[in-house]
Amino acid sequence: MLDFQEVSIEDRERINEYLKNIEEPFCDFTFGNLFSWSVVENTKIAFLNNFLFIRFSDDEKYYYSFPIGNGEINDAINLIIEDAKINNKKIRFACLTKNQTKILKNIFGEKIKIKENRNSFDYVYSVEKLSALKGRKYHSKKNHFNSFKKKFDFIYEEINNKNINECIAFVNEWYEQSEKSPMLLKEQQVLNNALNNYFKLNLIGAVIKINNKVIAFCAGEKMFKENIFCTHFEKASADFPTAYTAINKLFSEFSINNFEFVNREDDAGIDGLRKAKLSYHPEIILEKYYAEF
Repeated sequence: MLDFQEVSIEDRERINEYLKNIEEPFCDFTFGNLFSWSVVENTKIAFLNNFLFIRFSDDEKYYYSFPIGNGEINDAINLIIEDAKINNKKIRFACLTKNQTKILKNIFGEKIKIKENRNSFDYVYSVEKLSALKGRKYHSKKNHFNSFKKKFDFIYEEINNKNINECIAFVNEWYEQSEKSPMLLKEQQVLNNALNNYFKLNLIGAVIKINNKVIAFCAGEKMFKENIFCTHFEKASADFPTAYTAINKLFSEFSINNFEFVNREDDAGIDGLRKAKLSYHPEIILEKYYAEF
């Protein structure tokens, strides 16, 4: 029987040991993401039989990750089914790789339906290309950055003890000025959770300041593979529309230049965001699937 518990900072090292077994560098499977989003996704974890089990939930369903670890996978899946039955919940498996869908299909056959989750596909980029913005493909991005550099007298700083509170204040101001959608209200909770635990989570981030005021920021963390970084959060003031291009380039150039790739997460099915992410020409788009009975 699985004993699910809250995700706590104290679990970080233990969870990270299991996350080394992840098949694909999905943004969902970093400790910072699991901890930060736990405030809105009701994230719970359990350890048993050399597996890490991750469960998210809403009023109707439990959403499980594929069991992470090394052991008898059929037994691990049966533990998930047992947990859902005990709690009288429907089951969905989320954030699956193609290979994991095949395993589930072999176990359950026609009892389970596999679906592509396009809105959750991750965009993975070359850090070198984002920092240099060379060539015709990046011509407009380079122009945006050069325009920003020419027009504004700015300061680029990595997030530290001296500016973390300025960063938190900027984030809350950004949400106050944005449309109050349910998705953004959740995201604000998540981002505040991350920033309030920034140093405990070992996050890496940076800000751009103009007139000593934060106008853009981004933050993320190293993934389980040494050459991949994951950018979880990025916000810029609407008063400086080219600041998104600037923070992306500067962060790639100065803060994560020791990584080969950066996972800049999904587009959540938002047309404008999808267009923006594609415009940076990802090296890889990581496919994700879900499965339900």
